[in-house]
Amino acid sequence: MFNLLFTPFGRYLAIGAAVVMILSGVYFKIRSDAIAEVEAKATADALRRTQNAIRAGDSVDTSPDGLLKTDGYRRE
Repeated sequence: MFNLLFTPFGRYLAIGAAVVMILSGVYFKIRSDAIAEVEAKATADALRRTQNAIRAGDSVDTSPDGLLKTDGYRRE
């Protein structure tokens, strides 16, 4: 097995295997970083929407007088 590495063909084979392993490692690293970035953006968007909903709920006038105020919609 080790004798194969000492032949010219074996060296080219080992270099080729090393290049394939390095390129596949770089590919998977870039892919995992991209997935993490997309997930982080989705989480930030969900957090922003949740905070906006909480703020909108907090700004509602829930006093007895505020509940009787007209909201501008006509109901029949």
